[in-house]
Amino acid sequence: MKKYSLMIIILATFMFLKAEPPFEKALLMGTVKDSESNAPLVGVNVMVTNTTIGTATNLQGEFILPKVPAGPISLSISMMGYRTEKIDLRARPHHKNTVDILLTKTLLEMGSVVITGTGTPHLIEDAPVKTRLISRLNIEQRKAANAAEALDFQPGINVENDCQNCNFSQVRILGMDGKYSQVLIDGDPVISSLAGVYGLEHFPAEMLDRIEVIKGGGSSLYGGGAVAGVINMVTRRPVVEQARIKYNYGVTEKNNSDVHIGASSEIVGNSGKTGAYIFASLRNRDKYDRNGDSYSELGLLKNESMGFNWYYSPIREGEISTHFHRIHESRRGGNKFNRPYHEADIAEALEHWKWGGTVKWKHQVNALLDYNTFYSFATTDRKSYYGGLGGGTSRADSLAALKAYGTTENPLQIAGMTANYKVGCHLITTGLQYSIDKVNDKSTSNAVYYIDETYTNIGYFLQDNMHFGEKEKMELVVGTRIDHHSELEKVIISPRLNLKYDINQVHTFRAGLSTGFKAPQTYDEDLHICGLEGDQKVIRNSSDLEEEKSYSYTAGLDYNGYIGRIGVLAGVTAYYTTVDGVFQEEFRRSENQIDVWERVNGSSANVKGIELELGIQPKSSIQLLGGFTYADGKYEEELADWGTKNFLRTPKISGTLGVNAKIFNNLGIFLQSKYMGRADVPHEILVEGQDEPLLLLEESQNFFQSDIILTCNLAFLKDINSKFSLGVKNIFNAYQENLDKGPERDPAFVYGPANPRIINFGLEVNF
Repeated sequence: MKKYSLMIIILATFMFLKAEPPFEKALLMGTVKDSESNAPLVGVNVMVTNTTIGTATNLQGEFILPKVPAGPISLSISMMGYRTEKIDLRARPHHKNTVDILLTKTLLEMGSVVITGTGTPHLIEDAPVKTRLISRLNIEQRKAANAAEALDFQPGINVENDCQNCNFSQVRILGMDGKYSQVLIDGDPVISSLAGVYGLEHFPAEMLDRIEVIKGGGSSLYGGGAVAGVINMVTRRPVVEQARIKYNYGVTEKNNSDVHIGASSEIVGNSGKTGAYIFASLRNRDKYDRNGDSYSELGLLKNESMGFNWYYSPIREGEISTHFHRIHESRRGGNKFNRPYHEADIAEALEHWKWGGTVKWKHQVNALLDYNTFYSFATTDRKSYYGGLGGGTSRADSLAALKAYGTTENPLQIAGMTANYKVGCHLITTGLQYSIDKVNDKSTSNAVYYIDETYTNIGYFLQDNMHFGEKEKMELVVGTRIDHHSELEKVIISPRLNLKYDINQVHTFRAGLSTGFKAPQTYDEDLHICGLEGDQKVIRNSSDLEEEKSYSYTAGLDYNGYIGRIGVLAGVTAYYTTVDGVFQEEFRRSENQIDVWERVNGSSANVKGIELELGIQPKSSIQLLGGFTYADGKYEEELADWGTKNFLRTPKISGTLGVNAKIFNNLGIFLQSKYMGRADVPHEILVEGQDEPLLLLEESQNFFQSDIILTCNLAFLKDINSKFSLGVKNIFNAYQENLDKGPERDPAFVYGPANPRIINFGLEVNF
């Protein structure tokens, strides 16, 4: 089967990389400026509509497109926070065609270019697959230390803390578990099962340029795991020559501090052929004990990160780029922090070393054909401790506590290529990916439960992005992906279909059908071993475990325009996702302080709901953005241990509201709020005299969480700017009231906001 799959892949790829018929090309150049100040704009996206041809303006606001098709073309000029301009012109061959553009400020979310939904660049308002964008500016305004904090306060997205000891977190999209979301770095799926356990907390804000999120299946492009959605962390590409140093200090009402220091520098050559971005980050967070039982709700955390991006264009139409990052993080929760791990009553401690990077070559062969090839790697090494004395003092307790140390190694490699070929109204995208994921885990006290596995996957995808109708108002994306995973005998086919129709200049209708799957391999739950009274819980796959299959349906209507002079962005989206063969855990036995559970295929599950969003800009200095989500997730059959069909830990109702305003020229205010409705939360309680814990399903509180941050910009010297900020996170100190206490607590019985009230001070200097 593998041989025939590979033959099909090679043949299909050859067909779409065939030579292009002769055509005439033209040179296009120009400048882009602000309509109010007439100042040149840096980093403006200039694209030839419905192609992959594009560039960005330099420090002088200038751009050059050396190879555009001669004849009539449509040009799209966009930048985040500015109203997109679309210009129709005729490019004359063998001439210097020039055009000068003025852009007008508008809603922050408009004018950005996104790539995640189709793998090709689209304006966010024109993308056939609806995309949520978290910009670099929004990350900085939130004072987010990492990617997980940046994702919080987004409609339909919930970042939750699932363990009081080690603060294992996950991101739920549309109410589904974090394992159903595919996390990418620059479009590559290099976040493995182990890296996903604390993954989004590991990646510092300094590394990110933006985060793009699509909701619903995306396996046709990105392979297994893209069931609930895709989170694409896009790293910073150097744009201007500058250096930045920042310092953030947060403190709780119990005087627990959280310090974050970051630095970055970017350099761009005068010719624009090369550029580099370098970053470094340090974070040190104290432990936090909410209820005074000497056991942490937030553990000690230290993170050190560094990395760089670099690109070089040896030829005008080609570019080689590379990215590298190195992350070292240690965290510990439980009690007796001044003692070794095994002398604590309860201790969960992790130390991670992560190295990752990409080397990519992309080449615009001509106006109709481009391709890129890449190699990416991600290596995660971990030392772990899950255990403790559990309140016991016997020799047997001490020996068991000593055996709870472990190590894990997880190298992941991915290589592939993608090509885009323009044929009339069709933009054909085809690609090939091959991955090797090795997991060697010895984090339990019994060798029977070691994990030593190697997973391989080869995937081929083909996609057609079509534009047709009057003024190309209709856009259709048809695609499929074929995967062959080493844990499955048969290939998995994942088709998708997306439709976008521009009803008029301001109303857009979108609909989609997509499929996804999860292969039966090691998951993040297997590598996060949560303990009750020091006992470890391990999960292993059943020998006959099969993949999960998902089907997602979405439909929505958006308004993007102006009512008078007021910019308005509004939308409603309905969605439905069903998953067959849902993975479930069943208890098997308990031995040597190890509870053994087995993962099996259950019945189906589905989640349905609706999302509303509204953005208003009454003045250029004020923006309001809000969202509302209703998500109803249910299993076909009741969960055996909990007696419910509802998705656990998933509120049906949630909402967000954000206000961004400039009070004076140098003073701004950023306010954001989040509402989380009630949810069913599992709770295990130890009962004296009983071998098995009592299993309860409890209803959580509802929470209203708000942050406010004031920012003041000051320019002391020429080319040196500073920014001061003062704010309060979780103003009303919304936090879980019924926390368990002591060594017998259930550390997974935790929900709601992860952080208490924190007063935050920040200083940033730009050179």
